[in-house]
Amino acid sequence: MNFNQMMIHFCAPTFCNIKPGNLFFVQNKIFSKSSFEAWKNDFLKLGLMIFSHKLSETSTAVLVVNVPWASKILSNAFVKEYLADKGYDESDIFAFLKELFSRMNQNRGFPHEVGFVLGYPVNDVIEFESHKGHDCKFCGYWKTYSDVETAKRCLCKYKACMGMCEAWYGKGYTLSQIVAAYKKLSAA
Repeated sequence: MNFNQMMIHFCAPTFCNIKPGNLFFVQNKIFSKSSFEAWKNDFLKLGLMIFSHKLSETSTAVLVVNVPWASKILSNAFVKEYLADKGYDESDIFAFLKELFSRMNQNRGFPHEVGFVLGYPVNDVIEFESHKGHDCKFCGYWKTYSDVETAKRCLCKYKACMGMCEAWYGKGYTLSQIVAAYKKLSAA
């Protein structure tokens, strides 16, 4: 899979507006700075932001975020308190991301609070940490500790979205055409 295909595959639920953020990791030999910049410009037109963060000599994290949606999640009183307890100074999305990427560099274990920006249920983010990733009730795109049925519905919705977007991309659709086609299909 090349970098552009990875962007379509991993980020479709965010650019189709059914998920506030997506995160994936790419080998540096596949990561394309020029493609990244082109995607950045396309995403800005949709009100999305894309960030890359080199984790090592071999790997880069790519995060696509619907900033207003993620900001709303971070403004939740419980989430703010949780993040303050974890040492985050404020719930501003950009300060949060800066601190998050800093923690990724420190190799103190993966900062699971990224789950908030990815749209994972607050309870599941917290339970994942307290259970150290074990004893979940269901594992899809995240480990679920409470509402299994909702997690299964999300999984199906995300997979369907990804499949459609990959098919449209394979037919030569641009990002804006993919988003328009998805909106039209989901409105029907």
